[in-house]
Amino acid sequence: MKSTVKYTINNENGFVLVAALLMVVVVTIIGIAATRTSETEIQISVNEREYVNQFYNTEGALIDTLERPGTWLTTTFLTTPLNSANHIIDNLDFNADGTPDADVEIRCIEETGTPISDLSDSANDLPAQSHRAPPPPGSGYSMKYFEVRRYGITATSPTGSTRIQTGVWKVFNKSQ
Repeated sequence: MKSTVKYTINNENGFVLVAALLMVVVVTIIGIAATRTSETEIQISVNEREYVNQFYNTEGALIDTLERPGTWLTTTFLTTPLNSANHIIDNLDFNADGTPDADVEIRCIEETGTPISDLSDSANDLPAQSHRAPPPPGSGYSMKYFEVRRYGITATSPTGSTRIQTGVWKVFNKSQ
C-alpha cells in the first residue's frame, strides 16, 4: 500500500495515547506540586505549634513564679542590696512533666539600673525607677502604714526564642 500525503495527515492512530500521556504528565506535575505545598504547610504548622507551646510554657513559668513568691522573696533576697539582689530559677518545670519550661530571673527594680552580672541582658533591661513607693491609689492600702517594692521578673524558654518580662510590686508594712 502506497502512502499518500492526504492519508498521513488524516491519520489519527495513536492520538489518544499521546493525549493520555500528556494528561498523565500534567496530573503528575500537579500532584507533585500539591505534595510539596502540603509538606511546607505541615512544617509551618509544626513550627507554629512549637512556638505557641514555648510561649505558653514560658508564660506558665512566669505565672507560677508570681503565684509562689515564697520561693524567691526570701529574707536573703530582701536583705541583699538593691543593685545586687537577684534570684535565678534554672530549668523551672512548673507543670511537672519532666521537661524544663523556662529559666526565670528576678531582680529589684531600682533607680540606678545597675546591671547585675549573674543576670542576662534582658533581665537587666528594666526601667530605672524607685524601688520603694506608696501603694497605688485605690489599692486599699494606707500610704501611712504600707509601701510597695518593685521587682522585675524575666522568663525565658529553654531554646531562648521566647522571653516574657513583667514588673510586679509587693506590699510591705512600712519600716519605722
